[in-house]
Amino acid sequence: MNIKLKPVNDSNREAVLALSVREDQSFVAPNDVSLRQADEANAEQPGLARPFAIYADDKLVGFCMFAFTPEEEAPDDRYWLWRFMIDKNEQGNGFGQAALKEIMKYFRENGADMIYLSTEPENELGLHVYHKLGFRETGIISDGEIVLMRMLKGPNKLIRDFYGVNVDEPLHIRGKKGYGVSAAVNDSNGDILQYCSGSGRYGEDFPVNPDMLFQAGSVSKPMFALTLLRYADKGKIDLDADISGVIPEFVKKGPVTFEALLSHTAGYNIHGFPGYPAKHEPLSSEDVLAGRGNTPKLRRIKPYGKQYIYSGGGITLAELAFTRITGTNLREAFRKEVAEPLGLKRSGFFQPLDEEMVACAAFGGRLGAGEDPEHGYHYYPEHAAAGFWTTPTELVKIGVVLSRSYRRGGFLKKKTAQRMMTPVMNSYGLCIQWFKDDIVGHCGWNEGFLTNWRFSLKKEICVALMYNNATVASSKALDNVACEIYKNACL
Repeated sequence: MNIKLKPVNDSNREAVLALSVREDQSFVAPNDVSLRQADEANAEQPGLARPFAIYADDKLVGFCMFAFTPEEEAPDDRYWLWRFMIDKNEQGNGFGQAALKEIMKYFRENGADMIYLSTEPENELGLHVYHKLGFRETGIISDGEIVLMRMLKGPNKLIRDFYGVNVDEPLHIRGKKGYGVSAAVNDSNGDILQYCSGSGRYGEDFPVNPDMLFQAGSVSKPMFALTLLRYADKGKIDLDADISGVIPEFVKKGPVTFEALLSHTAGYNIHGFPGYPAKHEPLSSEDVLAGRGNTPKLRRIKPYGKQYIYSGGGITLAELAFTRITGTNLREAFRKEVAEPLGLKRSGFFQPLDEEMVACAAFGGRLGAGEDPEHGYHYYPEHAAAGFWTTPTELVKIGVVLSRSYRRGGFLKKKTAQRMMTPVMNSYGLCIQWFKDDIVGHCGWNEGFLTNWRFSLKKEICVALMYNNATVASSKALDNVACEIYKNACL
């Protein structure tokens, strides 16, 4: 067959508009939408959008549209197959594959070294054609669509590049059965872009996807603080009140305030928690604080309010006081005050993790291969300190909301958000760490899991990465990757 690409113009525009796909291919944008977007794009930047009609032996069979911006500095922004469809009456005749070859030829002849496209994950027919012609998933997910690329000159080598950063190499993401990483970014354009690579379960072919749950480690602390501050905004919690009378069995001598506990200036021990095998019998906050678990009994080891000493134990004490004052547990409070108002579907203090959630959960490091093949993660009864499950995408949404609240109020009152972000001691606010300049956030380390979460107080830029490999070396590597992605997302 002889495939030709002809620009869409007045002579064929109506015929192109009459083309359509099957009912089960509703994820393909209608051609009238594509042509309208082309007109809008070209009005703003002439030549950016290039719509073409696809002909087979002079018969109109499909439509495609290119995004051409050769002046872009980033190679992955220059050349895109923006839209591609074959009419429902012409599918199954080999036109898709033949047209795609002609499209690749056009890009190559017009100076492209590589070509990108994105498609819905359920577009099985399209993916079959793309894979057959050498396109491969990059790991990037944009607006819910997976991004594929193909080199057009030289060896067809997949380039792993997320905001100019090769995420896989420093994190040792190799193959389908090693470690895995999930990332999300809200960048300077206000777009949320996601990246997934590797396996969510070491030793298994279990590809990471944007909805996969990871343990957030100590990023649980700012999630607890956010929940508590929502109650403070409603007048149900006083950050400065002496709460020693609420938790008298663990505070022999007051005062103790929520501010001191959340800022790690109350002088308590127990830096962090190792967790327990997933099927361990449930423990209460009282059990943990009394030393009936695998950590020592909570006690004050430094003068109150005089110095910064990071204490997961102090956060657990704050959680106990919070639940006693409010009469609700943290899981329910977060759901009601944060998750539901923000539309979060995959975030919460799920301890223990509900069995129906296990199928979509990552396993930490090699726990699934060793300790428990069915539950490769630890149980954390210390909910506020270490018990949060989430996704990078939902962490990014929370970061953006906190940034807005800091600047103009909203989800939190402006005064409350600014208090949360203002350092009390040692560059640490109320469960928020200052990194540098206007960048704040928190890092997390649970058994087998790492999280790096940071956002700007001046702009709506947020980066979140979650990784199922927790070592000192991998923590440093993840921090370096997060720094580079954040820097490039600001451009």
